[in-house]
Amino acid sequence: MKTTLHIKVDKDIKTKSAKIAAKLGLPLSAIVNASLRNFIKTETFSVSTGEQMTPYMESWLAEIEEDRKTGKNFSGPFETTEELMDHLEK
Repeated sequence: MKTTLHIKVDKDIKTKSAKIAAKLGLPLSAIVNASLRNFIKTETFSVSTGEQMTPYMESWLAEIEEDRKTGKNFSGPFETTEELMDHLEK
């Protein structure tokens, strides 16, 4: 069931948000719904000026760093293209 939510938003925020949503091919209501669903799912509200990694990304990077330290799943460095090609042909 759908319902209507009346909220006050600065005109500039609405205009800019609607333009970005349109670039994504979405109505602004879809963006608001997705934001509210995320709020319900996580029970968190985050305000930041910088990008934050997800827990999945943090664990993935930790795994890569461990592989780097142990030399697992890494090749090179190669001094020449020929060295690289020889390695790839093995």
